[in-house]
This record gives sequence, structure tokens and C-alpha cells, in this order.
Amino acid sequence: MSSTPKPSPIKLTLLALFLHSLSGNALADKNGTELVEVRGKKSSMGLNLKSSDSASNRLGLDLIKTPASVDVISKEDIAIKADYSSLSAVTRATGFASSASPGNGGSSMSVRGFNGHSAVVQTYDGTRLYVGAGTVTFPADTWTLEKVEVLRGPGSVTNGIGAIGGTVNYVPKAPTFEAPSSEIDVTAGSFGLRRMAFGSGGQINNSVAYRFDIANHETDGYVDRADEKRQVAAGSLLFRPQDNLDIKFSVDYADIDAAPYWGTPLVNNKSEIDSSTRKNNYNVKDGLVEYEDIWPRVKVNWKINDLATLENDTYYLKAKRHWRNVESYTHNKESNEVYREFYLEILHDQKQIGNRSNLLLDFDIAGFSNRLSIGAEVNQIEFTHSNNRDYDGNNHVNLENPAPGTWAEGVELPTTKDFTSDTLQYAFFIDDVLQLNEKFSLVAGLRRDKIDYEREDFARSNKNISEFAKDTDDSFRGTSWRLGMVYQPIENTSFYLQTSKAVDSIQSIISASSTDLELAEGRQVELGVKQSLWNDRLQYTVAIYDIEKVNLLNTDIGSNESQIGKQTSRGIEFELFIKPTESFDIDFNIARVSPEYEEFIKGGDDFSGNTPKNVPETTANLWLNWQPIDGWLLSGGARYVGKRYADDANETTMPNYTVFDASIQWMATQDIQLTLRGKNLSDEEDYVLAPYGDQWILADGRSAEVSLNYSF
Repeated sequence: MSSTPKPSPIKLTLLALFLHSLSGNALADKNGTELVEVRGKKSSMGLNLKSSDSASNRLGLDLIKTPASVDVISKEDIAIKADYSSLSAVTRATGFASSASPGNGGSSMSVRGFNGHSAVVQTYDGTRLYVGAGTVTFPADTWTLEKVEVLRGPGSVTNGIGAIGGTVNYVPKAPTFEAPSSEIDVTAGSFGLRRMAFGSGGQINNSVAYRFDIANHETDGYVDRADEKRQVAAGSLLFRPQDNLDIKFSVDYADIDAAPYWGTPLVNNKSEIDSSTRKNNYNVKDGLVEYEDIWPRVKVNWKINDLATLENDTYYLKAKRHWRNVESYTHNKESNEVYREFYLEILHDQKQIGNRSNLLLDFDIAGFSNRLSIGAEVNQIEFTHSNNRDYDGNNHVNLENPAPGTWAEGVELPTTKDFTSDTLQYAFFIDDVLQLNEKFSLVAGLRRDKIDYEREDFARSNKNISEFAKDTDDSFRGTSWRLGMVYQPIENTSFYLQTSKAVDSIQSIISASSTDLELAEGRQVELGVKQSLWNDRLQYTVAIYDIEKVNLLNTDIGSNESQIGKQTSRGIEFELFIKPTESFDIDFNIARVSPEYEEFIKGGDDFSGNTPKNVPETTANLWLNWQPIDGWLLSGGARYVGKRYADDANETTMPNYTVFDASIQWMATQDIQLTLRGKNLSDEEDYVLAPYGDQWILADGRSAEVSLNYSF
């Protein structure tokens, strides 16, 4: 990792307290009196149908007027469920399931029959991190987030190449011109959990506001030697020199020492986990998984007049990653030993600089109300990949009592630069909503992406050293479009129909190993209804869809890449929020999908007709909140993930699982909350996050934690 000194959580907290004090003094001096802020418990927003999002459109449309399936997960929802990681928060959304491993940054997920970072795009504050070698490591913690916006289905028109399954946009907390306020949260729990978080924000003067958040999260891990530590910090200053102009400077930082746990080997013909080995770690004792990200950016919002608003984002991202582990474990039934191989060290150095601008126009066309967004973006990405080439080393350890050893004991080859790549991506896009009358509206979008790609190989594992490029005349190109109609027969009720074409990346685009491939394409038709009744105390959505993706990537036995095949996915999704009394509410969602390889041949095997691996056909989530008396909140729920296949041949099946969580919260005063939580209360042994070769990556067992939150 970088040798740059890392910020101390204590120093950053003191800095934020100083800013809070400074802003409070400024306000007191100006008004000649101390400001008093009154806080109260926020009522539930349910499905947030009357809020807007940026994951599905740049037009500012409310969710109920958007012809697509969108969820908004608020910071209040995240806090109640104690979803500290972005993966934990998002996989409570309709249809989402984890496929996370240390190799993909612990953030990969599936939805609508498609899996991985090439199908589910993740953006931060509307900005996309381009994926190298299948890995995304940001954001690291949900404490810095205001909300999470989740779009299900193709999102290439808004978010660019690689959004067949969906898009997740993480929206950070931002400065506001309100009275300064701060919050401290301290948590301790099972497996050595120690967590401290601090946040502060508000007005400094009439033209300047601030926001600062920091979190330090440590745990010893459920599995042996799977300790984890992460530090995150996010700060921003908002300047408002005049009423129609906002300029925001932001910096986000994350440093993660993730758990060096790569799964538990399968036994009994690679079909199940031996329960006695659930806490065993078969990695070496000096294994490491480290990520470091920093993301400074400047965002400008200028309301030129009543008809036009200009938005401009300029950003820079630097990501460093380091893996050093033995990653593959295969059980030998006769000797009851585990054969370990792939003594692997990898380093990533990624730099991305970019700009996105769009102009939002409000005007009438032939008497019809119309809103148009037109813009462009450009990204320059440099990526360096280093590894120890042939991944030398192997040995045997006992299944029940593995002797970990050290990484250097099994390695002879040095870690050197493998390849570098230079990617230039640019796009033009347009979105429009035309209000035909009080009941009908049309939403349309068009986007053109172009990617120039250069790569130089230095020490490929196949010993070929090469240099190739896709330049301006021979680039990865793609056009995405969508057309949707929304019909609102009565207020708070919408029926919608949308058809779209989405361009999908062939793989992690900035680490592509061949330029003889074209971008894959997907098409979707979606029909749905959204309704809010009973003064918003009853809300529901229903969506049915049909997706087809062509030009699947195929790698044969000789590692030669080609594109053949087709995958389809059809499904139905249902969300429900109901608040029968002022003190009780229910959130429920369920998704059923039928994905299939219509045509897929890999090497000499024909997988046509099979189900894509690591994609559950059924997912469901339930959450209840009940406030029996003032000052007390009881919460609990369950998440269900159906069976998944661990391979394209559908020979190995991962079991379904149901996980139960619950909490009791006591509001001791208006500003102090004490919460006791239990997670995975049934100690579900089939709680498998993802397959990894001949092993499964298991989630944590039963745990408890207590949290103290103080606002001031």
C-alpha cells in the first residue's frame, strides 16, 4: 500500500468538532443569541415514491413518475438495520443478492438474473468508477451516506456501459444551510466489534456550509484470523456566493484492511460444508487484503434562469489495492487434507480523472410541458496490474486443524508489473420528459459511448509480451436508448411501460485482454404499476420484465476469448409498505426471476438451457417497526435468498438461506439513543455469500451488539 501517512481518527474528529464550534459561534455572533434546534423522530417515508433520484434519470422525476423500478434506501433505514457495509444495505433491496468475495472488493451482487460488476454498475455521487479486474472497493462504509438509490434493470442511458442488471448510486451526506448539528455513534459487539463514528454539518455563515463524517470500524472476525479494520472520512464545503449558484468541494477517503478469508472448502464430492470447519481459515497467517481510495471532486450547480440549470462535476479518483494470499482449497477425501494452491500476490494502481456536464432545460413544446437534459462526460483511466505471474506454490493442511504457514514459504516467483492500460471514455447523452396532458407523459433517453483503449503487457502468465490498442478508428462503441410511457389515471397512481436497449461491457473494460471483441447488448421490456394510498400509509409497486443479452463472453480451455450465445431473464417483483397504525409499519419485497442461457458453449461444453451461476431465482425481505410506547422502538425482520448454482454446468447447488435480525431501541432523551441488536439470530449455517472455486465464502454466524448514539 501507499506509504502516505494515514489520517488519525482522533485528529479528524477533533477537526470536525472545531468546525462545529466555529460554525455555531458564527451563527451566535450574527444573531446575537444562541440558536436552539428541536429534533424529533422522523416518520417513515415508506417506498419513497414522492422522492426523486439520480440513478434512473437526470430529470428530477419523482419515483412514481419514473418508468422504471427504483428503490431509495434512506440513512434512517440503514441506521435502524445497522447495515454498516454498502453490500449489506443494498441486498435488502428488491431482487438483490450478494456475490461478494475479497477478489471483487467484497461488493459484487446480482439482480434480475445478471451478476457481477460488469452487469450491476455502482456509482458514487453520480460518478462511476471504471472496473479493473472485476474489483470495486468504494464506498467502504455507509456512515458517510445520505441515501442509496437502486435502479433495477438496464441503466446504460444514465450510467454508461455495463448496466444490464441495474445501477446502485451511493449519495453522500452533503452540507446544508441549517443550524449546525453533530452526531456520535459508538458500537461494540460479538467477534470483537469496535465501531466509532462522528458526523457534523451545518451553516458557517450565509454563504458557506460544511459537512464532515468519519468512522473507524474494527472486528476480530467470525472466522479465525479474519480480522478487519476500516477507516473512512468524508468532508465537503458548500459555497453559495449568490442564490442561484452552488459550488461544492468534496473529498472522500477510505482505508480498508479487509478480512483475508477466501472461503471454506467443500466436502462430500464438493457438495457441502463440514459444519465443524465453519470457523477455520485456510489462508496463510500473513495473508492480506488491503484497499485504499481517495476521491476529491468539485460540483457546480448554476440556475441560469427559470428555464435553464447547468450542472458540472469534475473529479479525480485514486485507488490502490494489494492482495497476498493462498486462495484455492480442495479437499481430499482419502487423506482428509486440504490441497492449497494459488499463492497469489496482486497489486492494483488505478487513477481516474473525469468531467461530466449537463444542461437541464424547462420549456413548452406546442403547449406541452417539457423537460430536457443534455450533456457529455469524459474519463481518463490509467491502470497498472502487478502479480507473481504463475502463482507458484502449493501444500497440504489438515481439514480440521490447518497449520497456516506463511505466504513466502510457498512462493518462488517475484511480483512484477504484469500490464498497464490507458483508457479514454467519452459519451454524449440526452434525456427528455414530455407531459402530454395531466395523465400521460413520455420519457425518452439516448446515449452514445466510445472507448479508446491501449494496453501493454510485460509478463503475462502465458509468457506472451505484447502491445495492442483500440484507437479512435477502432474503438469500443455503443449506443443505448430507452422509451417509456407513464399513465396516471388518478393522483398517486402510475402505470408505466418502458422498452430499452443497453450496452454492456464485455468484462472489466480497463483490464481487457483482447480487442477483437465487441460490446455486448441487452434489450428489456418492463411493465409496472406504482401506487400510494391511505395518505401514503399504504404503498406498493409491481413490475414484470423481459431481458435479453447477446454476445456472451466465452473463454475456452486455451484461454482464447470469443463471443457467442444469448442469455434471457424474465421475472416479477413486488414491494409493499403498510402502516396500519401510527406506531407500526411493515416493509416487504419479493422477486422471482427465471434466467437462462439460451445459447452458451464454453470450450467443449454446451451450457445452453442452464441457469447462470450465482443467481438466485427467488429473494425476499421483510422488516417490521413497532413503537409500543413513547421512547421505545422494536424492529426485526428476515432476508431470504433461494438456491443458486455454483457453476455453469449446474452440478453444484448452494442452499437457500433465511437470516433473522432484530433490535430494541431506547430513546433515553431526545438526543440519546441506546440500541441492542441481534443478527443472524437462528445462526443460519447455510448463509453463503458466494462460491469461490471449490470453496464457499460464509457469512458471519449469530452475533449481538450494543450501540449508543448521541446528537448535539
